[in-house]
Amino acid sequence: MNVVTVFINGIEYNLKGDEQEEYLHKVASYVDKKVKSIIKNNSKLSTASAAVLSALNVADDMLKAKEKEEQLSGRVDELEKVGKVYEDQINSLRKQLKYTEELNAEFKVKLKNSNSDGPLKEKDEKIKKLEEEIKIIKETAQKYMSENTKIAAQNKELKFQVQSGKYKIIDLQHKLEENQISLAKERKNRNALLNDGVK
Repeated sequence: MNVVTVFINGIEYNLKGDEQEEYLHKVASYVDKKVKSIIKNNSKLSTASAAVLSALNVADDMLKAKEKEEQLSGRVDELEKVGKVYEDQINSLRKQLKYTEELNAEFKVKLKNSNSDGPLKEKDEKIKKLEEEIKIIKETAQKYMSENTKIAAQNKELKFQVQSGKYKIIDLQHKLEENQISLAKERKNRNALLNDGVK
């Protein structure tokens, strides 16, 4: 467990945590900025009141980050569903293409084996029609594959944002806990000062 000495609004605190020292300093710095900002806006506030308002601000930040993370998770789910539909369509088109190519190859073999001139023109037209169908199927499959690639990239970016949001929420939760610790220490110090004054 790491122990670091930090200053929040000029008051020294010893923080203990499993996190790295750098992280504990970062948390303390964040809380310090919040407290100082609140005191700057209202200099009549006590340190304890400023700590409470800071805790509220940190909780607000955390809840907003959670809400954003939930929205991003929902968007990722939607994109995964759309991606699945595209994958199914691509697989279906590949099957159609394979079938059409097999049919075309079979037809060409039959055409080679045929010696009559009469049906040759009709067979040429069928081959052209089959080749056009193959071309259309290939273009459509290419379009779906391109769209699927774009969706996969968007999905990857959204997953990254969701993960970043989760880390931000964890960070804000730690900051809120540190703020609560600071508030408890401030109250303890204040009670000790009051008790000393009573003597």
